[in-house]
Amino acid sequence: MERIVWRSIIRKFMVSSIACLFLFPAAPAAATPVPPLKGKIIVVDPGHGGYDPGAVRGGVYEKHINLQIALKLKKSLEEKGAAVILTHDGDYNLAIPGLHAREAHRYDLGKRLEIADKSKADLFASIHVNCINAISCKGAEAFYNPGSKTGKLLAECIQAEMRSVPGMEKRTAKTRDCYVLSNARIPAVLVEVGYLSNPDERKKLLDGNYQAMLADKISRGIERFFAMETSG
Repeated sequence: MERIVWRSIIRKFMVSSIACLFLFPAAPAAATPVPPLKGKIIVVDPGHGGYDPGAVRGGVYEKHINLQIALKLKKSLEEKGAAVILTHDGDYNLAIPGLHAREAHRYDLGKRLEIADKSKADLFASIHVNCINAISCKGAEAFYNPGSKTGKLLAECIQAEMRSVPGMEKRTAKTRDCYVLSNARIPAVLVEVGYLSNPDERKKLLDGNYQAMLADKISRGIERFFAMETSG
C-alpha cells in the first residue's frame, strides 16, 4: 500500500515539474560578447633591433624598450581578439648579412612591410622612442603619412588615448615622411612612446608597469580606430 502511495506522489510531482517548465521556461543564456578586435590582423613592429640600437641615452637602448612595449601590446591586442604578428620577437632585425648602412636599413624596413602584405594585415603599428638634444622635451607622439586619411584617423585615436596617461604631455598626432608610413598599403602609424633624452621620462620608460600602461593605451586607440571605421 505504501509503495502505491509513494508512486502516486512521485507521479504528481513529475507532472507538476513538467507543467512548470512550460509555464516558466528557462531564461535564455546570455550571448557571449564578441571580442572588439575579433577577425582583425595587426602587425606590431618593434623599431630597430640587432646591430641597429636606435637611440641610446644613459646606457639605455631604444631597441630594448621598443621590443618590451611591443610584446605587451601584442598581449593586449590578443586579449581583444586580434591576431597579432610581430615583425621580430627578439633583439635582431631583418637585414641580411653583407648589407650595410642605408642599404641594410632599407632592406630591413622593406621586409617589415612585406610581412604585413603577406599576412593580409588590417593595420601596421611601429613602436619607437624619441630622442633629441633638448632634455626638456617629453611625451608620446603618434605619426602618420600626410597622404593617408585612415593613417591620420589611426594616429589621432592613439594620440587621444596616450594623452590620458597620468602626467603625459598633451601632444597631438603629427605627419612624418618616413619609409614605413609612406610605403604601407594599409593604415599605418609610428608611435614614439616618449623621449629617452628626458631623464625623468627615460626612468618611466624602463618601468614595466608604465610600459604596460602605454601598450594598453595604444591598444585602446587601435580599438577606437576600428570602431570609428565601422561606424563611419
